[in-house]
Amino acid sequence: MRRRLLVPALVSVLMVAAPLEASALGQSSLKDYRVHLDKLHALVESCEANASACDASAVGPDESVEIRGLGAGANANSFEAHYDWLRDVLKSARDAGNSKRGDELHGAEARLAEMAREASGVRGSAPDIAMARKHADAILEHAEFATVRDDSLWERIAALIGLWLDKLFNNVAKFGKRSPWIGPLMEWGLIGVVLLGLALWAMRALRRQRLAVRVEAAKQMEPWEEAARNWRGLAEEQAARGEWREAVHCLYWASIAVLEGRRMWTPNRSRTPREYVRLMEAGSARRGLLRQQTQGFERVWYGLRDAGRQEYERALKLHEELRVA
Repeated sequence: MRRRLLVPALVSVLMVAAPLEASALGQSSLKDYRVHLDKLHALVESCEANASACDASAVGPDESVEIRGLGAGANANSFEAHYDWLRDVLKSARDAGNSKRGDELHGAEARLAEMAREASGVRGSAPDIAMARKHADAILEHAEFATVRDDSLWERIAALIGLWLDKLFNNVAKFGKRSPWIGPLMEWGLIGVVLLGLALWAMRALRRQRLAVRVEAAKQMEPWEEAARNWRGLAEEQAARGEWREAVHCLYWASIAVLEGRRMWTPNRSRTPREYVRLMEAGSARRGLLRQQTQGFERVWYGLRDAGRQEYERALKLHEELRVA
């Protein structure tokens, strides 16, 4: 019977003790809290200087600090400050022989300094929400934050195309489940298209390159090369009409133009054919070829002898040999 009465009594005592413990926190303002931290810092310094000054009871009770200065109430912003850790440090520091005494007190000083810095950074009045919102709205009105806009016509068309492609591939995927061959077919088909495109691109690139080479070669044609080709073309025309003497004459001057292009001498149309031969290096193959062509040219042109295809072909052969000599 006594045990049955004792249990409800203990429950009642605990229910009463709980609010008493919660209400044991002292109510402090932010200013009082800062003053309290200064006193605790002085207490730790005194303890560090003299072990007998390490009085844990001098720490004072834990406290509930209001940071808005509006008094207690449901709308007040506050926080709780507990000092059990400091009491334990002071109790341990009373033993002057404790080897960790100095480190523990330095750690307590650093923690109190950090709490003081945090308390200094807390504002004593409620923030102006309206002003903060106005400032944020002004920032968000800048152009870099204007991300919502109407899509252009091309963007809408691109979106429709994307939706159509998505629907198409979804249908292909569904069809592929029923027909497994569709996947490899599309894969090899795409590879074939890519290879065909590369082949066409390579052909066009080579064609452009050949055209560029031709144009560049035409641009870089030397005057002497053009003169030699002109004399050679004129000789072919004369030979086609049966004018063999004129054809031999044109081939001779085509050879002279080739040798002038190779800097064998400076151009001078007042020279005689034999003077051109003497300007060549003695004993060289070019001098021998030019002497033979000059002799044939003089017999036909200056000796007024009749010429035929044989003389023309002989002059043409000597001209070709001079070009490659």
